[in-house]
Amino acid sequence: MDTRFRRVWKISQKVRRIFDGYWIWLLSREKPTYGITGKYLFFSDDKNKLIEIAVNEIENHGFHHAKVNDKLLEGQTEYVLCLYYEDDSRKQELAERNKQEYEVKYRYWKSDFDTLTGKYSKEFLDKLPEDERKHFTTQKKIIEFKDRNRRDSRSK
Repeated sequence: MDTRFRRVWKISQKVRRIFDGYWIWLLSREKPTYGITGKYLFFSDDKNKLIEIAVNEIENHGFHHAKVNDKLLEGQTEYVLCLYYEDDSRKQELAERNKQEYEVKYRYWKSDFDTLTGKYSKEFLDKLPEDERKHFTTQKKIIEFKDRNRRDSRSK
């Protein structure tokens, strides 16, 4: 197991929580049947509310992966929930649920490509100290995770 993951908790029959030192990951015990290409973003000054939203979406609405930052970066006043999915097809459904139930700031969809190429909102970047902005706006490397329990067909 990747040693950066420090703690694992069972939240419910369907959801487990993993803390990696910065992100609180909320993961369905069921594997998604789709490839993840991005995330829906929610913002709030209440980290626990974002965790509750993530658990609800995973338990009741067919999402499988989410994360919430545990600490605020310098200059930031809100936590972020990244709710991962295959595409932006559920943005209106989530907007409506946010309006009716959650009442937090909702930014719709952001592709992983935009994240990896350093595309962040001006509002977010302007709140960061200048030396930290470079970390976010520099293009990132793609890291692939593999399920150790699944046999690689190429090794046969």
